[in-house]
Amino acid sequence: MSVHKKNISDIREEIIHNNTTHRKRLISSDEQHDGDIATMNYAWLTPGSQLETHTHPDGEEFYYFLDGTGDMLVGEDWFPVLPGDFVTVPPGHSHSLKNNTPIRLVFLTVRTLKK
Repeated sequence: MSVHKKNISDIREEIIHNNTTHRKRLISSDEQHDGDIATMNYAWLTPGSQLETHTHPDGEEFYYFLDGTGDMLVGEDWFPVLPGDFVTVPPGHSHSLKNNTPIRLVFLTVRTLKK
């Protein structure tokens, strides 16, 4: 097994989901690794932005909130999120996230693949 070390400052920033979400890929789907993780991202929404509603039919997605507050949609339910919250989005469930505050909403995402 080889060890991979990355520093967040060295990872290229991308803007995705119709220019609503900033991310830095910690694990990408084209990397060689063991396990069922498809992607892992350090991500944030700028003030007033909303992640477009989308689904992942091929696996779960996990969100861990680091800084800021917002509202998250899973299925048909909106609920508030804040630092320390952990949310599981089941496969095939629509989800979105919005930042209605004057500061960034910062979070980690991990997406898995069904076995």
